[in-house]
Amino acid sequence: MASIKLSDGRVFKYKVYPLYLGIKKIDREKAKENLLLLKKITDKAGLKFALAFGTALGAIREHNFIEHDEDIDLWVHYSDRDLLLSLLFELRENGFEVARWDRRGCLSIIRNKEYIDLAIYYPDDRAEAIMSCCGDPMPRKYIEHWVKIPFLGDKFYIARDWEEMMEFRYGKDWRIPVAYTNYKVSFVQKKIAKLKEYVKNHLPSFAYNIIYNHLDKKCLDRYYYRLDRYNKLKNRGDVSHM
Repeated sequence: MASIKLSDGRVFKYKVYPLYLGIKKIDREKAKENLLLLKKITDKAGLKFALAFGTALGAIREHNFIEHDEDIDLWVHYSDRDLLLSLLFELRENGFEVARWDRRGCLSIIRNKEYIDLAIYYPDDRAEAIMSCCGDPMPRKYIEHWVKIPFLGDKFYIARDWEEMMEFRYGKDWRIPVAYTNYKVSFVQKKIAKLKEYVKNHLPSFAYNIIYNHLDKKCLDRYYYRLDRYNKLKNRGDVSHM
């Protein structure tokens, strides 16, 4: 059993559930039920989150979850980390279980076989004006400045500059759907994913930091690639809104 120590001293124990690219296609109805239930719980607690990545893309482009997506992606500001973790027992009472906790700030919860990734973004001293979760940087303004949009019969936060964010993250063709997996994952790939999660959860801090500092460098390189691509689009006038 893995565990998360909460700020009030309580310990939340959970069983790791391996998650990996191509695990399944999203069930839109179950995902909707989960997201609305999560929002009900977090609203009551005063916790804010924003739609992120594929979920934000689907909300804007399809007004629904992307058909070929596999999970729900949300952003949480680091100042709400302890509040989020304090809700774990209440989430369990409502049918959610923790599937994964990355000590760098990614919490995955699962209910009815549909999972939600809550990425906690922290200030990142590697570069100016960015925040990151698990080494993946994003411009700070996307994490700290949100507006509400209608989605699934409710209203959810999204980055204020959401169109700019889409261009930055996915390029100028972000409105064109692209399936990034065929959901055919071999038995060996599943076992490797399970082993990776086990090792990640049991690595001592010094070894964990060495390994993930190296991987974080690759994430930062991808960030600068996106930034360079976005600036070129902007200079050519291909970016429609700023």
